[in-house]
Order: sequence, then structure tokens, then C-alpha cells
Amino acid sequence: MAAGVKLLAAPGAVQPQLPAQLLPCRVLHDGPAPVAAFLRVQPGSGGELWASFRGRRLGGRELPLPPGYRGVLLREGEPPPGDEGDPQDQWVKVMGTFDVITEWGADAVPSPTAGVALALQWGPLACAIHAPVSDDSDEEAEP
Repeated sequence: MAAGVKLLAAPGAVQPQLPAQLLPCRVLHDGPAPVAAFLRVQPGSGGELWASFRGRRLGGRELPLPPGYRGVLLREGEPPPGDEGDPQDQWVKVMGTFDVITEWGADAVPSPTAGVALALQWGPLACAIHAPVSDDSDEEAEP
């Protein structure tokens, strides 16, 4: 049997809201970072965002997640005491949540018709095309 991913959840625990930043570069660090100290965001006149990171100008915009969706930051965790499950199972713990992704582009604001903005449209579209069709639909036309 394939290994599974299991969630370590604390009932009733409130997870912190975290900012999600999608940078147009690779950052060789995996863990918490003082982002606010290095990424100082200035709002633009048209609703866009401007900042610089390591001397490079960034243009950005906030992308809210579609209704019914929530982003979750997960971290690997240890199995709970007394767990007798598959030793290959991977346990994860919720560290925080987010409802908005700030997408950044190098020297310009990312296109609203590409990248993450386009990907965020797929969830609601998939729900719409897979939703049940009512029997009383008179949209069925004969060819």
C-alpha cells in the first residue's frame, strides 16, 4: 500500500494568518525569515505594489484565493504517540493559513492573464464543469 500524508490537527486551535509571497527568484532558505525587514512594499497609484529585493525592483499584485479555498502552510511533523499506522506515512502539521497570494514580477507587475492568476481560475472552473446537470434543463438541442 502507498504511503499517505496525515494531518496532525489540534482541535479548536486557531492558526495564524500568514502572508504568502511568490517571488520571481530562488531563495535558498527553508524556514521562517524576517521578510518585512527586507521586502518593504509601497502601493502604486493603480492598485499595484512595488518593492525591491536584494536591489532588484519588483512589481506585484495581491491575488485573493477563490471563494471556498484557503491556503495552508504545512510542516513535517512526528507521528502522535501510540500511532500504530504505516511507518511510511508522512505526518504534517498546520503552521498557518492564508487567503491572499502576493505575486511578484521582476521589474514589472505580473500579467493578470498568466501565471498564478490564471491557475487560480481553474478551481472554480473545475467545480462548474463537474457540477451535476439538472434533468429539467431544456438546453439540450437536437443536432
